[in-house]
Amino acid sequence: MNRGYSGYYRETFLRSSYEYAYARYLDYFGIKWMYEERTYNLGYKDYKPDFFIYDKQNTLIKIVEVKQRNLKVIIKTKKDLERLKSMYGISAEIVSYEELLLLYKELPMSLTSTLSHWIDSEETTINKKWEGSLNPHFNRKHNENTKKYISDKTRERWKDPFLRNKMLAGSLKGAEAVKAKKGTWIKVPRVTRVCEFCEKAFSTLDTSVQRFCSDICGGKYGFKLATAAYTKNRQNVHWRIRSYVLDWTKKNSEYVENIPNNRIKSSLQPLLNDIANNYDVNDIRVVTIAVLGEQLGRKELLKFLKDALNDK
Repeated sequence: MNRGYSGYYRETFLRSSYEYAYARYLDYFGIKWMYEERTYNLGYKDYKPDFFIYDKQNTLIKIVEVKQRNLKVIIKTKKDLERLKSMYGISAEIVSYEELLLLYKELPMSLTSTLSHWIDSEETTINKKWEGSLNPHFNRKHNENTKKYISDKTRERWKDPFLRNKMLAGSLKGAEAVKAKKGTWIKVPRVTRVCEFCEKAFSTLDTSVQRFCSDICGGKYGFKLATAAYTKNRQNVHWRIRSYVLDWTKKNSEYVENIPNNRIKSSLQPLLNDIANNYDVNDIRVVTIAVLGEQLGRKELLKFLKDALNDK
C-alpha cells in the first residue's frame, strides 16, 4: 500500500486511505475492531492481517484485509486468507475500492469526501516528510540483538562470492552511470512563479509545469476543488429532494393531513423510500437538512409538510 497515505486515526497507525475509510465505516455503526492485533503462521510465512472484527461479547467474528485495486496483490491475499481459514477456522474477506463504494452507500458521507479528508488531515504523512512523530518508528532504536543480527547477516552475505560480486557490480554500475552523464546535462534557467494556492513566490526550472510551491499546497488546492464540486453537487441534490417532497405532499395532501402524531415514522416511510430510490439518500437527517435547512426529526418534517399544504 502507498505509505504516502499513512497516518494516525484514533491513535492507531493506518497504512492507507482505504484503511481509514473502512475504519470510519466501522465506527459509524459502532462495530468493534482492532488493527494488526496478532500474527499467524501460515507455514510459508508469518501473516499479520489488517482488521479484526468483534461482536458485542468481544468474540472475533472475522478478519478483513483492505487492499487497493491491484489484481496481483488481491489474488495473493486471497491465497493467504484461504490458508488462514483452513488452518485457524477464522472467517476472512477482502475489502477493496469496489466494496468500499458499496459500504459507503449506507452512510451520509461519500467515499470520495472521506478519502479527501484523510489526505488533507494533519495526522497523515501524504505530501509531508517521512520524519518525526509521523514516522511509526519515531524515537525507536534497534536493540542489541537486532544490531547483532544485522551485522551477522551482512558478514554472511559478504562471504558469499556471488552476493559480493553482485554488490560490487551494483556499486560500479552506479559510478559508471554518473561518470557517463558528466558534462551531458543541459542547463535550464530557473524562473520565479507564484503558488496558485498560498500565493507565495517559489523558484523552479523554466521547463517545469510546477504550479505550486510544494506538494502540500498542490494537495490542498486539489482538495479545495473537490470540496467545491462536492458542495455544489450536494446543494443540487438537496434542492431536488426538497422539490420532490413538496410535489409529493401536494399529490398526497389528504394522506398527509390525516397522519396522526403517534404514527409519524410508519406514515412517512413511503416518502422516505421514494427519496432513497430516487436520490440514494437513506438518512432522515440528510432529508431534513435538504427540506428544512437543518438536521431535525420526522416530527418537524411532518409539521413542515402540513404547513406547506395550509400555505398553498
